[in-house]
Amino acid sequence: MGAYLLAEARLLNSLVDNTGSGYNLATTLMTTQSSAQWTVDEWLQAELEPRCELQDGILLPIASPTHQHQEIVLTTAYALRRYVRAGRLGVVLMEVDVALPDGSGVIPDICFVRAERESEVLTPSGKVRGAPDLAVEVVSPSTRARDTVEKARLYHKAGIAWYWLIDSETLAVQELRWTPDGYVIGATAMAGEPFRPDALPGFEFNLQTALEE
Repeated sequence: MGAYLLAEARLLNSLVDNTGSGYNLATTLMTTQSSAQWTVDEWLQAELEPRCELQDGILLPIASPTHQHQEIVLTTAYALRRYVRAGRLGVVLMEVDVALPDGSGVIPDICFVRAERESEVLTPSGKVRGAPDLAVEVVSPSTRARDTVEKARLYHKAGIAWYWLIDSETLAVQELRWTPDGYVIGATAMAGEPFRPDALPGFEFNLQTALEE
């Protein structure tokens, strides 16, 4: 239903004069559908614009990333992918749709799925259905509450074993490890210090140095 409404909205938008008023029929229909509750299957199939996450059946639009945010995501993903590929450990994905077991839909900045679980959680279209082994979020002032509270709750409930938080302002990196009682803080690194996560023994990454290269 969601995908159908969006397709119809795009068609109608193409027939409406651009008056500069900021009115967007696709957004209006998205809002209408979100009030009727989206399923995670509808969310996975829909090509939403702007991109949205899904929580409790409600669409949550994602703000466009800043240049600093993008630089951190790309730099971190590159280092992580190089390490993972060298050891044939699995797959690293950036900003991919992840359908969590509770019906929520999230789009982590980076996630990692171990090789032995790829066939279990990766869909034919390259999305994730289930819990990745690692989720990484770059925390900006506008996303701090969601990344550190709401997403931490969602990721823990989903059983995501490791969660990394990277502060876009201070460049501090923090690793959270899943326990039955909640996430506990593991490896940490301040700006200029090497980050050595427990999730990937042998991986070492100095974010500030990498950004300056």
